[in-house]
Amino acid sequence: MIKFKEQVKLQQISEDAWIVNDDTKRVGILHKTIQDKFTYVDKTETILYDSEADVKEAFQNKFLFRNTNKLDINQPATFYIKGYEVDYPNPVPVDPSHKDYMDEIPLFAKTENSDVYYAAGWYAINFEKGWKHGNCPKLSTLITYGYEGPFKTKLELKQRLKVLNKIKRQASKVHAK
Repeated sequence: MIKFKEQVKLQQISEDAWIVNDDTKRVGILHKTIQDKFTYVDKTETILYDSEADVKEAFQNKFLFRNTNKLDINQPATFYIKGYEVDYPNPVPVDPSHKDYMDEIPLFAKTENSDVYYAAGWYAINFEKGWKHGNCPKLSTLITYGYEGPFKTKLELKQRLKVLNKIKRQASKVHAK
């Protein structure tokens, strides 16, 4: 029998199918068959349960089917430009043939005719008082203040920010003497 880290939660995707969430990540799919049995599938195994009670026992949650939330099909999918996540629905990527295209920064606009560009991903931005993080900042901000990035995750960026701010503090101590 499969063991879950935390009490699982279900996210309903149809009348007879659920995404199984364990703690904070999706771990599998649960499907109710036409014989009222349940099939659980994840990346390593498929398990058949004879009843709803068996599923509740296996997932260690007697309220499993009461506390489901429906998947919002109107919620837009996550967009990526050159592998970097974009926090804006329906971004317009800057085409490589465009005069403002930059190979080192994955640029996008929020509308088709806009000339205001944003950078996909996470960035360390060199403000006067210290390096700060930015997610999909304006290109003009990056150019004005200086930057490092893009980073694919916030965690990756935060690790680099610690180093950059330490260097900046040491440099300001040297200049203060």
